[in-house]
Amino acid sequence: MSVKRLSICCALPLLIGLSACQTVGPDYVAPKFDLVGAYTPPVPVIAANQADHGRWWESTSDPVLRDLIALGLANNLDLRIAASRIEEARAVARGVSGANGIEVGASVNGDAERGTSSRERGDQTTDLGFGAGIDFSWTADVWGGQQREDEVALADYLEQVYLREDVYLTVIADIVRNYIELRGTQKRQELLRSSLDLQRQTSNIVQVRMQTGLASELDLSRARAEVSDIEATLPTLQTDIDRSINAIAILLGAQPGTYRDRLVDVQPLPEFDSAPPIGIPADLLRRRPDVRAAELSLISATSEIGVQTADLYPELTLDGSLALGATGYGTGPIVRTAMAAIGAVIDATLYDGGARQADIDVAEQQAQQAFYSYQQTLLVAIQDVESAIYGYVGAVQQRDSLISSVRYHRQAFEQSRVRYVQGLSNFLDVLDSQRTLTQSQQDLADAETDLELETINLYSAVGLSVEDVERYADKAGIDMNNG
Repeated sequence: MSVKRLSICCALPLLIGLSACQTVGPDYVAPKFDLVGAYTPPVPVIAANQADHGRWWESTSDPVLRDLIALGLANNLDLRIAASRIEEARAVARGVSGANGIEVGASVNGDAERGTSSRERGDQTTDLGFGAGIDFSWTADVWGGQQREDEVALADYLEQVYLREDVYLTVIADIVRNYIELRGTQKRQELLRSSLDLQRQTSNIVQVRMQTGLASELDLSRARAEVSDIEATLPTLQTDIDRSINAIAILLGAQPGTYRDRLVDVQPLPEFDSAPPIGIPADLLRRRPDVRAAELSLISATSEIGVQTADLYPELTLDGSLALGATGYGTGPIVRTAMAAIGAVIDATLYDGGARQADIDVAEQQAQQAFYSYQQTLLVAIQDVESAIYGYVGAVQQRDSLISSVRYHRQAFEQSRVRYVQGLSNFLDVLDSQRTLTQSQQDLADAETDLELETINLYSAVGLSVEDVERYADKAGIDMNNG
C-alpha cells in the first residue's frame, strides 16, 4: 500500500507541472484589416484648434450647455446602468478566479453520552468528546482551461468598460443635439414672430388703402389669411420646443420639465472652438470605444474555445483532510486522535456521444461570428465618419447659399411693398415676396441648425481618444494592461 501511495505522490508533481506548459485552444491574434489610408471625401477643417484627447464638448463657450453636460454625466441613468454592468462583470471575474482556486472547508462537532447502571446502585457515567476537521479541494489546471476562463472573464470585464465609454459619448452627443435643436427651433420661432409682425403691418396698410379706395376687399382677405397661416405655425414650433426641453431632462436623469426655467429663454446656437483630430480610418481601431468593445468580444470568444477544449481531457483533483478529536472526558483516560489524508482523483469522460466536441464547434462558430461583428463594427465606424464629412460639407454649402437667398428675398420684398404703395404693382406680388422671404428665413435657420448637428455627428463619429478611456479606468481602479 505504501508503495502505491508513493507512486501517486511522485506522479503528482509531474501532472501538476503540465499545467505550466499545456494551454489548449487558440491564442488570440489581433486581426489585420486592409484599410485604405484616407477617407473618400476630403477632411474639412472645422476649427483651427484641436481639443486635447478629443474632448470637443469642453470647448463650448455656452455656460448653460456646459452645465447640462455636467449634470448629464453625473445623473444619466444609462450611464449608471453601464457602470453597474462594469461592477457586475468585475464580480463575475472575481468569482471565476475564486472558483478555480483552492476550496477550504471546516467542521466542528461535539457529543455527550450519559449512561445509568441497571444495578441497585444505579451508577451514572458521562462521556464527553469533540472533533474538528479541515478539508480542501483543488483542481489542477493541467490543460489551461482555467486560464482560458480567466481570459474570458477579463475580456468580458474590459468590454463593459469600453461599452460604458460608448454610452458616455452617446449621452454627451444626445444632450448637445437636443440642445441645438432646441435653440434652432427657438430661433425659427423668433423669426416667425418677426414675420408675423411684418405681415400684420402689411395687412394694416392694405386696410388703409381699401378705405381710400386704392385696394380691394380681396387684397385685405389675402393679407389676413397670410397672418392666420403664420399664427397657425407658431404652436407647432412651441410643441417642438417643449419636447426638446423634456428630452434634455430625461437625458439628465430628471423628470420632464425640470430644467424648463433654464432653457425657456432664447439663446443663440452654441459654438465649439476646437475639433478632435479626425486622423485616418485605422485610428478608429483605438479611438472608437465600440470598436474596442467589439475586439474584446472577439478575445472572449477566442478564449472560450480553449475553455471548451479543456473539457476533452482528464481532470485532476486533489482532495485532503485533517481531523482532530478527543473523547473520554468525565469517564477516565482521555483519548486523542489525529488523522490526515490526501488523495488524487483523475476524472475522465470516456464517451459522451460527441457533446463536448459539439460545444467546441459552437464556441468556434461564436468566435467566427465575433470576428465578423468586429469587422462590421469597424466598417460602420468608417462609414459614420465619411457620412458625417459629407453631411458637414453639404450643410456648409447649403447654409452659405441660403444666406444669399435671404438677402435677395428681403430686397425683393421691400421693393414689391414700395411699388405696391406707389400703385405700380398688385398685392399678389407683395404677398408672394413676403411669403418667400419668410420661408427662406426659416430655411436658413434650419440650415444653421443642421450644420451644427452635422458637426456634432462628425465629432461623435471620430470617437473618444483611448487615453480618456484609460483615464476613466484608472480613476475607477480598473486594470487596462491586459486589455
